[in-house]
Amino acid sequence: MDEQMPPGGRAPHAREQSGPLPDNGFDLDPSTASPACQAVFALAAERVPEEWEIEGPAFSISLGDAADLDPVLLAAMTGPDGLGGEALGPQFGKDRSADALRPGPILAALTEQAVAETAVLNDDQLTGALQAARRIENRACWQQAVLTAEFARRRQAQLAEATARKVPRGCRPGEFPDDELASELLITRNQAAHRIGADLDLTSRLPRTLAGMAAGLISADRADVIASYTAGLTDEQAAYADEVLAEAAPGLRYDQLARKAAALEMKLDPEAVRARKEHARAARQRVEARREASGNASLAGRELATADAMASKAHIDALAARLRRAGLDGTLDQLRALVFTDVTQGRDPLDRTSPRRRPPVLPPPFLL
Repeated sequence: MDEQMPPGGRAPHAREQSGPLPDNGFDLDPSTASPACQAVFALAAERVPEEWEIEGPAFSISLGDAADLDPVLLAAMTGPDGLGGEALGPQFGKDRSADALRPGPILAALTEQAVAETAVLNDDQLTGALQAARRIENRACWQQAVLTAEFARRRQAQLAEATARKVPRGCRPGEFPDDELASELLITRNQAAHRIGADLDLTSRLPRTLAGMAAGLISADRADVIASYTAGLTDEQAAYADEVLAEAAPGLRYDQLARKAAALEMKLDPEAVRARKEHARAARQRVEARREASGNASLAGRELATADAMASKAHIDALAARLRRAGLDGTLDQLRALVFTDVTQGRDPLDRTSPRRRPPVLPPPFLL
């Protein structure tokens, strides 16, 4: 109820009802309600609420929200124990009511209760509640995608209008939506630009993926994979890929879905794959240094040609193997890192070994 109930359990706006069922507080004719709702009305009428229940915190459940609830779960929520009663915990067990409940206010309330009482849940119920929390998270990402896309479309319209009025570049409203979004969400400009592009595609070309997010079945990272590998496809090709990938996404890990999406893109339009790779090399190729969470650092070449990256890796592997045969201490991974830093700083890694102990220089195996 959205406001506290007065003594007797009657809502202030409730009207008198005729028939065998008592007034239900929803301003509805009980005779037209579903059997499940009639059962709940009858159950609620069997007892008079205690004073502390009347004065306690309120919780609103609309008939729309509860339309697809299992009657047993709905009765447990509205019955003597109320929301959070002892009957609710088992509903998160495998194949029970809350285990497959769509994300929304009902599932959110049940999950909040489960989080507050984790000690009383068995392992099956605990994992069921965890899955419920993930469905809620996925739907929240759907909400963000819809809102971000609307933000981007408004800026596109503003920019088009300003361009038509010949407003000078740099002074046009809507010209820098990525900067705006980055400031609002405290993310980088590149992240904001990616978010805008992906969410525009999700809301315009990928309806099945978007619906999967809304249903809590597809996570944000999986949706981004689908958006990324369909960005270069025609609308018709993207629609087909959306159907295939949205159906597969709930049952695949992120890496599995990425491989499936890449293979499908190659099958539908090999030219789009080539164009995407060339664009990324031209626009985003770089050497990038980052701080590791441990406090150390990483150095990486990004958006390199595949052949160049594989040849460089093979060269590092070969030199690391020679250092190991020469007796240098460290794991093979540590020796690879040693070779990498030596080569990128102009040193010869083989100078770490004595000349008489150096093994002959051999080309990488794939060049033989």
